[in-house]
Amino acid sequence: MQRSRLPLPAFLLLGALLGAQVPGPLRFERSGGLETTRLAETLEECRALAKASPWVRVGAFGRSPEGRDLPVVIVDKDRRFDPASARKAGKAVVMIQACIHAGECEGKDAGLLLIRDLAVAKRRAEWLDRLVLVFIPVFNVDGHEHFGPFNRINQDGPKEMGWRTNATNLNLNRDYLKADTPEMRAWLKLHRAWLPDFFVDCHATDGADYPYVLTYGAEMLEQASPQVEARLGAWIRNTYLAEFRRRMEGEGLPVFPYVAFRKWHDPRSGLVIQSPEPGWSHGYQSVQNRPGMLLETHMLKPYKARVEATLAALRHTADLVYRERDTLLALNRQADAFTASKAFRETPLALRYEAEGAGEPVTFKGFAYTQEKSALTGGDWFKYDRTKPVDFQIPTYRQTKVAASVRLPEAYLIPGAWTEVIARLDFHGIRYHRLRTARKVAVDTVAFEDVQWQPRPYEGHAMPMAYGTRALRVERVFGPGSALVPTSQRTARIIAHLLEPASRHSLLRWGFFNPIFQQQEYGESYVLEPLAREMLARDPALRAELERKKASDKAFAGDPEAILNWFYARSPYWDSRLNVYPVGRIEDESTVASLLRD
Repeated sequence: MQRSRLPLPAFLLLGALLGAQVPGPLRFERSGGLETTRLAETLEECRALAKASPWVRVGAFGRSPEGRDLPVVIVDKDRRFDPASARKAGKAVVMIQACIHAGECEGKDAGLLLIRDLAVAKRRAEWLDRLVLVFIPVFNVDGHEHFGPFNRINQDGPKEMGWRTNATNLNLNRDYLKADTPEMRAWLKLHRAWLPDFFVDCHATDGADYPYVLTYGAEMLEQASPQVEARLGAWIRNTYLAEFRRRMEGEGLPVFPYVAFRKWHDPRSGLVIQSPEPGWSHGYQSVQNRPGMLLETHMLKPYKARVEATLAALRHTADLVYRERDTLLALNRQADAFTASKAFRETPLALRYEAEGAGEPVTFKGFAYTQEKSALTGGDWFKYDRTKPVDFQIPTYRQTKVAASVRLPEAYLIPGAWTEVIARLDFHGIRYHRLRTARKVAVDTVAFEDVQWQPRPYEGHAMPMAYGTRALRVERVFGPGSALVPTSQRTARIIAHLLEPASRHSLLRWGFFNPIFQQQEYGESYVLEPLAREMLARDPALRAELERKKASDKAFAGDPEAILNWFYARSPYWDSRLNVYPVGRIEDESTVASLLRD
């Protein structure tokens, strides 16, 4: 990023802070906690910190579709501002991200306050002996500049803020696996370079009203088939989260897991605690074998209180990672090694979870509320009384039952024609081998049946919503350029979620393979009518099968074209690739070794 030629904010000489020349108050502070900055002023505040401290460097990790720099601030006491140097020094990398939803901007102001404390005021500067901070003040820069006072109807301040989605109305926090947007592709490159040891994403929530200023999401569930390596998951639950909750409560800021009621707005309906999905920021960290923390301040609390709660959470996180650096780095390395191992491939990997059993009662701090039918809409109208705090005992349903799982093969094989799918491997840093010659390979795959489609596009995609599968073993020619993807690598969890159709965030589910569901060749009636009669004459059992189909499906029975197509599907002319997943699974290690030598 080029240095701005805009004038920097006025500097104040604060003798109490070791005589350091410190930037003046942030706009957040000057406004009494009521305002936040536009992008240009955000960059001015970042550069002022860099000017005041040699420990701070401001840069850019890409450009947005509308041509704005994507800013990043690196904080390192030893001025090791590149990933290799920081790793060589044994630093734990803490990445803090703000404004992926640019109307939820608490993390931007809290992150700048944290950096000023560490690098300029030198408070808690010892943390930087063991940590390097990678801070993204505004990820969704184009959405951020869709700035105004009416962008968050459910939110109390700041006076003006950015917009939830990017310039093409896509939600970046649904894009981590499919990587549609230029912003996300740039972020994935930054993430690959630094591979943070701990990641924090700062948000403000929607939903019910309750006293908690801050709720959180992380890998907090103990599961038979965990989303993260078991020892790392235990550290997240038993060391980090346990101490984080204790410290926040000690500051008068009790926290609670991210609030998702079984019935929206209604605490008595019960809570659902779920494992974060890999298409979201903190869930993506899990499939990268790293801890990820989602901070969700409560949208109806004043902006000043939300920033202060976020700052407290960031400080405690930095201190905990500082104290636990050696353990955390060792656990992360172990998680990478296990995920690349044969033992991992021999263990079923959970792709989806669901809640099971009766709800476990927990104490939830809420407000007294009433529920009545609206005379205007006929719907439920919830009314909260903030003057009456109430401790509810409500059932909590934990998503610990595995709804879909898979044993990973030794490798996947993707035909070279699926270029957008193979490109996603590059975005995620997945290692693969291109075939140089055509090879006939026996692979396992599936045929899809009874495919149902979402009625409306979601995040710009037409998505198959539900489908059955039938296992197939086929011998297929894979041409030059086909991608062989071994699963013996640290990114194996990502590979599985991208390529296994049962994953909720698979590329199949996102619509990247939609052409396989489209019949492209059809038979004319003057050809199929005599062919159908020939087929019935050769195979009398076919008539009974046809009559059963007519009896069970009245729409089919009344559709002459569908009946003729039914015969066509049973003829040698039928497209054998229709509804068949083109990605193959290879279980045999010797076959993988042979293809790698190609």
